[in-house]
Amino acid sequence: MFTPTFTSLRRAALVLALSACTSLASAASVFQIELDTSSLVAANGPSGWIDLQFNPGNSGTPYAQALLTNFFGFGDAANAVTAGNVSGSLASGYVIGNNDASGYNDLFHGVNFGGKVGFTVTFSGDLDPSLSGLGSAFGVSLFDNSGTVALGTAAANGALVVLNWTSLGSAVATPLVNQIGTSVSAVPEPHTWLMLGAGLALLGGVARRRRQHG
Repeated sequence: MFTPTFTSLRRAALVLALSACTSLASAASVFQIELDTSSLVAANGPSGWIDLQFNPGNSGTPYAQALLTNFFGFGDAANAVTAGNVSGSLASGYVIGNNDASGYNDLFHGVNFGGKVGFTVTFSGDLDPSLSGLGSAFGVSLFDNSGTVALGTAAANGALVVLNWTSLGSAVATPLVNQIGTSVSAVPEPHTWLMLGAGLALLGGVARRRRQHG
């Protein structure tokens, strides 16, 4: 007599869990970025620069911003040079908007070589109702202590990481080939974890009831 109930509960649990997994695998708006600088010390010394840019595709791109937090491996807060729509600090987090009239928004900050350098970036902003494909690109590069020589990649633009904020309100990574270890991982948002947890809990409840009434 319990078979229909178990079947319904099992289906509901699977739907919740699968929906959460789909969300985890889809484009996201929060990313953890890590760069392994251990191989850069011998040729470049103990310090250098990280260049973080968030620039629009063109003048018609909807407004968006990138919030940078959870820094590690960054140097003294005084070693920061900004251009365009950039505000904040290491302590409070930096915000880079994509809407400066120059079309160029840049944070150039000192970092320590020899270990991991990283941060969390959270994208937000207006969607593109026409879905025209206009977006903004968030780029990450490393430079030597002089601030003139790009490190860790042979790419012409010097980028180690490129994340594209899309018209749908999510960000997707552009695959790049780098000479240093680079990690870009999507950070699931709270509602995704809640959905996954609810699905797993429901599956556990179904299993317990089957044992009790089996």
